Amino acid sequence: MIPLEQQPKARRARAATYWAPAMTESQYAVFHFDVKTMSMREGEDGPLIFDSLAGAERYSQDKIAARPGLGCRIYDRDGKIVGTFTDTRVYERFHGQPAAQRSLLVGAACFVAGVALISLDVWLGFRLIFGVFLGVRFLWVAAVKLIDGVTGLKTGLKRVEHNSR
Repeated sequence: MIPLEQQPKARRARAATYWAPAMTESQYAVFHFDVKTMSMREGEDGPLIFDSLAGAERYSQDKIAARPGLGCRIYDRDGKIVGTFTDTRVYERFHGQPAAQRSLLVGAACFVAGVALISLDVWLGFRLIFGVFLGVRFLWVAAVKLIDGVTGLKTGLKRVEHNSR
């Protein structure tokens, strides 16, 4: 076995990461994610590795120009996020204050529909029973949308930093 100080410098510079293949300090990894759900997507055989930040940024900009619903997140060797690239129009459609307001409106409409259907069924003496089933489902959707809307409004100012094309 060769002592560490006698190993070639290029071999010592490569270090294994816990989240990607071995990378040098000057390399960057690009992961793809779905802008709507903000969940990572599998690329071809894991992350794409670039030798420079400029190359990773150029690839990310080209990728989101070709597929606006896709985002790219760039990481350095230590796993620190260096940059996030999304199409601004797509991002704002699903996240932030306008999306939160839409969720609140849909939640309120579902709440009214659910209460109306259950009330109609109660008024008719539970002869329609279908009204209760639909009403409960509308109330469930209303709860989810209202929670999503309120949470979105509260965190609207803490928006993820991202670069636009």
